[in-house]
Amino acid sequence: MLILSRRPNESLRIGNNVVITVVGFSGNQIRLGISAPPNVVIDREEVHLRKIAEHIPTLSPVTATLNPVASPAAPSPRVRTARRRPEVPRRSRLQAE
Repeated sequence: MLILSRRPNESLRIGNNVVITVVGFSGNQIRLGISAPPNVVIDREEVHLRKIAEHIPTLSPVTATLNPVASPAAPSPRVRTARRRPEVPRRSRLQAE
């Protein structure tokens, strides 16, 4: 596991397409902003584990074709995921002055 220190408004990159920015923090909670292409699945850990437990084939196209668990007659349960906000360019302190 790689452990990094970041301050608010500082970012880190994963590959060429994913940027994670520390938006802020309060007490023991950290707010993160994630910019990624629409084909990248972003879930909280507990949502990811629930998807695996419910055998929802949305994790990857390969698992959907190799492991057809849900029958076509049974409706799939709805899973709430975080909505992505449109990316808004932010002004740095240097630009504001």
